[in-house]
Amino acid sequence: MTRGVSIVIPTWNGLDLLKQFLPSVIAAARRYCEQAAAPTEIVVVDDGSTDGSVEWLVTEGFVDADTPAASVPESPTARPGRASNDQPEWTIHIALRLVRSKANCGFGESCNRGFAAAKHRLVFLLNNDVEPAVDSIAPLTENFEVDSVFAAHCRVFDIESGRECGTGKVGSFSRGFIRVHRGYDVEEQIGNASATPGELYSIFASGGSSMFDRLKFIETGGFESLLAPFYWEDVELSYRSWKRGYSIVYEPRSVARHRVSSTIRKLNRTAVRKIEQRNRLIYHWIHLHDRRMLVSHALWVLLLALTSPLRQKADFISSCVAAFRLLPAIRKRRREEKLACIRTDRDVLAIFRSLESRSDIVDWNLRSRPIE
Repeated sequence: MTRGVSIVIPTWNGLDLLKQFLPSVIAAARRYCEQAAAPTEIVVVDDGSTDGSVEWLVTEGFVDADTPAASVPESPTARPGRASNDQPEWTIHIALRLVRSKANCGFGESCNRGFAAAKHRLVFLLNNDVEPAVDSIAPLTENFEVDSVFAAHCRVFDIESGRECGTGKVGSFSRGFIRVHRGYDVEEQIGNASATPGELYSIFASGGSSMFDRLKFIETGGFESLLAPFYWEDVELSYRSWKRGYSIVYEPRSVARHRVSSTIRKLNRTAVRKIEQRNRLIYHWIHLHDRRMLVSHALWVLLLALTSPLRQKADFISSCVAAFRLLPAIRKRRREEKLACIRTDRDVLAIFRSLESRSDIVDWNLRSRPIE
């Protein structure tokens, strides 16, 4: 089955990054369009940039997303070659579309707007500092032959160090928190086209290099507005989808390179850390429904708050205060998610205990290495 793909890229004051990375996105879109004979588009969502990003995108052939499809011109940089008489007309070009925001709304809202504007069922969500391999799209799409798949994410390497920084992620619970950042690799299957799609579960799909089922994304509510302006949106959405009965998978055949935190690193690190810690708490307060786990979480949060001055982590207290200020909205979202859940917290984590028992699963820390 051939599937159309929308590539959505949120950006804020990322002109230099767009100039550097957009050509690789166009190349990957062209390759997929040629090989799969499927329609493809690139949707850039500008989040109130002031660095000339919008003006540059227009000169590169991007048109407003609400422009009728028949009016979208061919892009000379994106066209994969003139279609022959027996090919559908849409193979002629890749649509380049632009969604503009007058004000800076944050990562999650920009992504939600991009999904709303996307024309195809599958959405490949990329950060503006990600370089997808030219053949990265097709393997991701294969995972969606399994109806329960909500998202599939790439294998990612850090551009600056060359080291692997994005693999399958194992979910677990310890010291009062759901742990989501422990990675794994797959023995004898890395880069192997014979790897079975939909088998390699992952606790979350990164918002910077993953493909999503657009209908499921919209049905579950998209990225959580309480987490604005950034951080933990992808983890929260992924866990929400797991508890609603869907699955997230890792696709090692799809490779991308990432210049990590290119936008975030421009901001004040202390302020960013406070937001990150606040959002981690909000995520748990919405979704951690198991009573024993919740009690453990509360005790650990109290302990961390009391000892934060001794650990020189005083910003943790301000993060807690910021989260408590949102408690009425958090409680409302918690009630909604408890009603929507199909799986319990223990059901979700049991899936990853089973995954870890497989003979082909290897701890990422034992396999981490630069890309060849």
